[in-house]
Amino acid sequence: MGVTQSSQNDHLEKYLGQDFPDGEILIGFENPSNICYSNVILQALYYCKDFRNRILQHQSSINQNNLLDLTNLLFQSISNHKQKTGVISTKKMMNYIKTKNKIFDGKYHQDSHEFYMWFINECEELLKDKQNNWIRQIFQGQQLTQTECLNCHTISQREEMYCDLSLDLFPNYSLNTCLQQMSKEEQLNGQNQFFCDKCQSKQDAYKRLLLNTLPNVLVIHLKRFKYDERCGQMIKVSTKIPFSQQIRIQAQKQTKTYELTTIIIHLGQGIQYGHYVCITKIQGKWFKFDDDKISLFVDQDLHYVYGRSYPTQAQTCAYMLFYNAQ
Repeated sequence: MGVTQSSQNDHLEKYLGQDFPDGEILIGFENPSNICYSNVILQALYYCKDFRNRILQHQSSINQNNLLDLTNLLFQSISNHKQKTGVISTKKMMNYIKTKNKIFDGKYHQDSHEFYMWFINECEELLKDKQNNWIRQIFQGQQLTQTECLNCHTISQREEMYCDLSLDLFPNYSLNTCLQQMSKEEQLNGQNQFFCDKCQSKQDAYKRLLLNTLPNVLVIHLKRFKYDERCGQMIKVSTKIPFSQQIRIQAQKQTKTYELTTIIIHLGQGIQYGHYVCITKIQGKWFKFDDDKISLFVDQDLHYVYGRSYPTQAQTCAYMLFYNAQ
């Protein structure tokens, strides 16, 4: 991983002085070819302390030929950087990634959420035979899909693991309300009737999604893109969704309080174009990572990334939220 000193970020160390985050290194990533979508996820994961610590403890193979090895190499380059600020190239990692998934070859703008899911699943796959699968320990929770037959009232249940929560967006809803909507009952009838094993026939039913257990790091994906049949393409949903820096979530088996640590923001009007930036809270201060540029961000400006209550060309919206359990 090549390192170059970035004079444009030197001002942070001078401006903050003794208030510079203790023991931290603030490093930007080069963006030579439409990879802002990966840059923001790598920044979010580096400043996710549980993930960072595990990666830095990872014993790399001799050939450094898998994603965990290359992530370790990147994170070591940051943590061992001689200056407090700088810029690093992720070229070696991205060259490897595009051999595993051609979608991320850098030719076109891609979806940061899709990259996150691929990245976490790839890491989890490398650890699946290990007794200590720390990806699951950090990011995974369990959800239950329950279906109740309205004829015999038998409830069938399916358990599934999740590494993020993808939320539908509704006008005038907050994040908490969108989370509540996720568990709203859905009626299955007509052509969507449910086959009940007890009744041995299709029946009307209620279906609901419940959170059973909660992860240590909760990643929330706001569904900012949807297919519009009128124009025959994906469009951006800039609906205003206010969110708190602290949330409390009650699942079936546990309740956790979470603190907001990172916001992935999408700027622009569509999924195939635009730009991603990352805002991360480090020792009480918010920093904005915009590829190779790093700047301070203040709490009072967070409302600017909620989205808008009205259509606007300046569609700067929070797209992913990273919350750490307290």
